[in-house]
Amino acid sequence: MDAAPRGVYPDTMRILFLIPFLALAACATPRQQCEANAVAPYSAALQERARISKELAQGYTYQTKYETRQTFGWCRLPKGGYYQCWDTDTQPVTRRVPVDAPKLEARLAELNKALPALRAAAAMDTEQCRVLFPEEPAKS
Repeated sequence: MDAAPRGVYPDTMRILFLIPFLALAACATPRQQCEANAVAPYSAALQERARISKELAQGYTYQTKYETRQTFGWCRLPKGGYYQCWDTDTQPVTRRVPVDAPKLEARLAELNKALPALRAAAAMDTEQCRVLFPEEPAKS
């Protein structure tokens, strides 16, 4: 196995994948950024409610754990060449696990109770964004 640390490349790819989205976010107007921040808690609660409903309907969810194993393979010598050696390999293992239905139902009830207040707060904050950042007149 190579001497390079494991897990570096997936993180690098993830960062490279996010760069275009960060550039687009930087192009948003102050009003658009304000409105996005205003509705973020409400949107997150809606997404969580949808996820919980789906898991309750399925009866299971997926859980990822990282397992470390010893593997026998080839290691690189500092001055070139290879030799056989033991190496530690960490890989994600995803398994299907049953859901804790009472816990999820309690969280779903909490979300359903909180959603009207979150919706009202999002509407109020969005209106405040419109006052703080009025639309610019169209340029001809």
